[in-house]
Amino acid sequence: MSENSKKKQPVNNGVDVLVEAAMRKMIGDAAPADAPAKKRPSRSGSASRSSNTAGEKTTSKSGKSTRSKKVQEETLDKADKKTDKKVGSAKAEADRTGKTGKSAKVSKNRRVNKVIQEQDEAPYQAYQSNKLARNDESAKAALRAHGDSSKKTTDREFKLRIIPLGGLGEVGKNMMLIQYGADILVVDGGLSFPDGDMYGVDLVIPDYSYLIENKENVRAFVLTHGHEDHIGAMPYILNDVEAPVYGAALTLGLLQGKLDEHQVRADLRVVSDRQEIQIGPFKIEFIRLTHSIPDTMGVAIHTPVGTLLFISDFKMDMSPIDGKLMDFGRISAFGEKGVLLLMSDSTNAEVDGFTSSERTVGAKLEKLFMDTDGRIILTSFASHVHRIQQAIWAAQRNGRKVAVCGRGMQNMVNVAGGLGYLEFPDNCLIDIDRINDYPDSKVCIITTGSQGEILSGLSRMASGEHRQVQIRPGDTVIISATPIPGNELTVSRLVDNLFRHGARVIYERSRGIHVSGHANREELKVLLNLVKPRFFLPVHGEYRMLFKHAQLAQEVGMSPYDTIVLENGQILEMNRRKYRINGTVPSGRVFVDGLGVGDVGASVLRERRQLSEGGVIVVSMVYSKNKGAEPKILLGPEITTRGFIFEKEYEHIIGEMKDRVEALATPERLANGNLHDLRNQIRSMLNRFVMERTRRRPVIVTVIDEI
Repeated sequence: MSENSKKKQPVNNGVDVLVEAAMRKMIGDAAPADAPAKKRPSRSGSASRSSNTAGEKTTSKSGKSTRSKKVQEETLDKADKKTDKKVGSAKAEADRTGKTGKSAKVSKNRRVNKVIQEQDEAPYQAYQSNKLARNDESAKAALRAHGDSSKKTTDREFKLRIIPLGGLGEVGKNMMLIQYGADILVVDGGLSFPDGDMYGVDLVIPDYSYLIENKENVRAFVLTHGHEDHIGAMPYILNDVEAPVYGAALTLGLLQGKLDEHQVRADLRVVSDRQEIQIGPFKIEFIRLTHSIPDTMGVAIHTPVGTLLFISDFKMDMSPIDGKLMDFGRISAFGEKGVLLLMSDSTNAEVDGFTSSERTVGAKLEKLFMDTDGRIILTSFASHVHRIQQAIWAAQRNGRKVAVCGRGMQNMVNVAGGLGYLEFPDNCLIDIDRINDYPDSKVCIITTGSQGEILSGLSRMASGEHRQVQIRPGDTVIISATPIPGNELTVSRLVDNLFRHGARVIYERSRGIHVSGHANREELKVLLNLVKPRFFLPVHGEYRMLFKHAQLAQEVGMSPYDTIVLENGQILEMNRRKYRINGTVPSGRVFVDGLGVGDVGASVLRERRQLSEGGVIVVSMVYSKNKGAEPKILLGPEITTRGFIFEKEYEHIIGEMKDRVEALATPERLANGNLHDLRNQIRSMLNRFVMERTRRRPVIVTVIDEI
């Protein structure tokens, strides 16, 4: 019996039949996989007679084997005809190149693998072309996984997991986990700023408890660029999870300053575009992108399952300030090789057309500087290095000195300048304390505050609280930024205050003093067509943006079942041809308040909200309780209010509250000793009284002490 015959396994289903037929066509083995192996005929012919005798005995015992064999042979014949065209080309290629023996079989086997893959995809292709099972939900669920539902899938087939901890269904707080087996790679760790109803909260970071639980398996952090919504949470995360951090020079330079401030040490490793590194089972390659901050990079993550392409915030700027174009060649090369999953920025998925080049802003600033006689005060995002650079160039060309104001802006200028990302003409920069040494027409102040932040430089100037700069008539204020969603009201109030001080304020989008750093719809289409991914996962945006981005992918030819819209915490599991959404991990928001991280929850915010809306009433009293004597109130009840009413004008209400508390705090109740019930009774009584008399709901605190 031949070695090939010994290794063959019984045919299990139609796909295996096709595979076997393809192999027989190419290798020349004509025997079906489960047919009885024929012995080589001996010279005497005895082996042939023995084989025939064995076959007769088998047939006499049961007719089922014969019928099964006939059906199997008919199936193989049909499969042969279907695969002749696909396999024949491989055979012709082998004949043409003269490959023989093992090398010819290897070449043919490669073609067979392609046939096998196409056969595995057949159920989904049939659904797409014939629109089968349109109303069959179970069929849709099976086809959504892009495989034959008759095949059982084990958990071991889905070793690759993509887990977003932030950045999906929201703007900011970007954080993505890539997990293969037990090994975890983390892409970005950003923060977001609190909403208006998050009273007292300084920052919002992702819930990374899943990372803490698996910190022994975290192989590395990869940072795409230096914006706060991508690196702002890293000092908190690195304080709990130790792993190397890879990123570009400017990105790690900005992160180092944050780590020093928090007294956190980390292993920072600078990388450059097109550099490849091996991290556990992941082979990482960095790809240059264009964005509103230099050194922005995408990441190609090669896994045993396939290649993931993570394109962070980007725009297709054909004339970038630093002359470094987006690496279209490398991105298209990945598309040619094959990308299993593309993850791409969705911020501007609702905006038609192309994003304007950053250079257009420089031309507008140049004209404004030429036409202005008084002081120029310009504000933008501190991280917008290219915008700052163009403002410095415009000031220098018009003979103005530049003073930098605001902690964030000064830090960015120091870091970017030290690393060579900002150019300062000789004697251009001056200290903010020296602005009064120069005529107004020779001064330009670059400051923070483009989002109306209360403690920013521009806000303090507008409120008259800034020590060095006061807004006065003749000043021109240029707000070179667009309000982040949620900040519109704050920015409007800031602009109002600037006008009140007599300043000329230029803030309208129509003036061309700001362009987005994110790709619009047409650029997103270009990326999708370059990469041609098997699956697509939109990231970085509110849910409607993700949904619109998924629709855009379908417009360029992707199937609805190949576009995946996730939410934070959901687990996307993948193999080479399929995906499934399988479970969740803890995700959400962790509030940073001062030095406290995570100690402010929903209940605390609810109380703070109530305090802000209705104020607080504090009821306090002290009583004595001696043996054999009746309890006696020694002090109080005292009523103190904050943020509730002006006590001098509402003394009668305060007096009524005291009388009602005294009526409840009888010697009998005090003697009972159940102070908890007494406090609750006083609180409930005052809540009803205050609502009846004022229609307000203050927080009521009762303090009863015994001595």
